[in-house]
Amino acid sequence: MATVTEPTTPPRARAAEPAGDQFVVMGGVGWDGYTTLLRLRGERRRPVMVYLDGDVALVSPAYIHELLAIRLSTFVLEVAVGLDRPCKVAGGTTFDREKDDAGAEADASFYFSNAERILGRRDLDLERDPPPDLVIEAVNTNPVARSVEVWRRFGVPEVWVVDRRQVRFLVLQPDGRYEEQQVSRAFPCLTAAETFAQVAGNLDVLDSEWTKGVRAWVAGPLAERARAGRPGLVKEAETETKRETGQP
Repeated sequence: MATVTEPTTPPRARAAEPAGDQFVVMGGVGWDGYTTLLRLRGERRRPVMVYLDGDVALVSPAYIHELLAIRLSTFVLEVAVGLDRPCKVAGGTTFDREKDDAGAEADASFYFSNAERILGRRDLDLERDPPPDLVIEAVNTNPVARSVEVWRRFGVPEVWVVDRRQVRFLVLQPDGRYEEQQVSRAFPCLTAAETFAQVAGNLDVLDSEWTKGVRAWVAGPLAERARAGRPGLVKEAETETKRETGQP
């Protein structure tokens, strides 16, 4: 079994930048090894495991990773509630399927169109249950390609990837590939640019105050835009985002 670790960051660089995630890949583990690791970890949520084609990636997230993930997942729930969208939160549930030789645990996951189908469940099984409608992946220093490939194999309709620079909406296409789009499939009134502005525009305010601001924005401008459903929705959203963030 081969083990691959990411290069160590020099001490000086670590002091100048946010701490990196702890990340290691265990090669040649196989499906049985992966399920054994899950059993050994038990109910603990760390390290996060991503299994793909025989290899297991283990991730212990740093603070900035968690901050971005929690902000974005809170934002999604506030939008769902504010727009009166049925929603069931699946959090960091382990989703895996042997026939796909894949398994992963998102930073957050949500059911919308399939929310009613999982009501009453105490566990989720992709052999029986649908995959989440939306998955969130936060990126600090850990690669995200493995996780995205897992969600693609499971047929997750949409993945939001957030880092310190942007939010990307990856939307599943009829040919089974993800394509980056500016407008969300789950929330057609929402753009990636304004989502990032709301989520990461000011990471230094208290989360309680930030949540109040998001709640007011959703109940006001976003809800009004969603009700109107006018043509040119994306252009209006981008204009609004530029105005809020001071972009030209």
